[in-house]
Amino acid sequence: MIVKSLKIKDYRNFNDVDIELHPVLNIFMGNNGQGKTNLLESIYLSSIGRTFRLNSENELIKFNENISKIEVSAIKNNQNIKIRLLLEKSKKKQVLINGVKLDKTSEMIGILNNVIFTPDDLKIIKGSPIERRKFINIDISQVKPKYKYLLNNYKKITTARNNILKNYYTNKQNKDIINIWNDYLINIGTDLIWYRNEYINNLKKYAVGIYSDLSGNKEIFDLSYSCNIGNITNMDKNGIKELFKDKLNTNIDHEIQKKTTLYGPHKDDIIIKINNKECKYFASQGQQRSAILALKLSEIEIIKEEIGEYPILLLDDVLSELDNNRKGYLINYIKGIQTVITTTDDNDLKNLTQNYDKKLYYINDGKIGNITN
Repeated sequence: MIVKSLKIKDYRNFNDVDIELHPVLNIFMGNNGQGKTNLLESIYLSSIGRTFRLNSENELIKFNENISKIEVSAIKNNQNIKIRLLLEKSKKKQVLINGVKLDKTSEMIGILNNVIFTPDDLKIIKGSPIERRKFINIDISQVKPKYKYLLNNYKKITTARNNILKNYYTNKQNKDIINIWNDYLINIGTDLIWYRNEYINNLKKYAVGIYSDLSGNKEIFDLSYSCNIGNITNMDKNGIKELFKDKLNTNIDHEIQKKTTLYGPHKDDIIIKINNKECKYFASQGQQRSAILALKLSEIEIIKEEIGEYPILLLDDVLSELDNNRKGYLINYIKGIQTVITTTDDNDLKNLTQNYDKKLYYINDGKIGNITN
């Protein structure tokens, strides 16, 4: 899978961009605040349908403009794909795939597969369980289209069930229908748990070896699924379903008291350990960065395993966060994977990629120019 070209009109600080990307390595250099991350974000938006930064869609449109356009031409499984996004202030985003308008933005997930690595990804280690659930939800959705559908349904079910729990004693019919909503929650939730368990096991399969290489075989990486309903190790779907059902039945009074759904995959977590100690609390900054790098490179391998091609790799100024050993490992690993890197003027990066066939660009105030190798 490769992105052949990128066109941007009135997006962030870009007026009009039309560039052809190298099939392997693309490096965008420039000072901070010039638009490097904006360019990377436009590719990500064309893949996932939303930004990886905390902004409203109106903020993506260039100041004093009302409409922004992004067009990505790509090749996937030897098929040409054209993705067009139209952002208009105070209106719903429009997405067209090969000229066909999508009913829902979520339908675009999995068409242009990507893995993104940014300095903020340390939140996967340091942050709350929400960050880790977001991480796996996006990843699984890219390779398992049904997962996104299940996730959306599950959110609707928990919202409806929470309303029942809040008004359990004030509305007589709630006592009669709570079991119906329990069944919905258990059936959809069990499928989500099943998908997550499979994905986390796959992540671990790759990440253990990658982390070992990064540490010079001196440290042991571990990854496990902390399922909110209990220990599901070696369980089949029926076993998970029965465990979930028992959890709800046993704790229904507690949920009524708290007026919210306390059990299910919306409360799950991932436990990341190095040398049998939880990475969040005991790992050094360098170990945490190695752990994130191992997870991101494992994502790449899982997507390759699922769709038969490598995804696009987006690296947003992460090389400045890595020491020379980790930089070298990453640059060597991405051979044969189309990669878009943003960076300040990094001599280490130039040296590490001096023998790579690539394109170099310079970004200044939203304007992009080519650099001669």
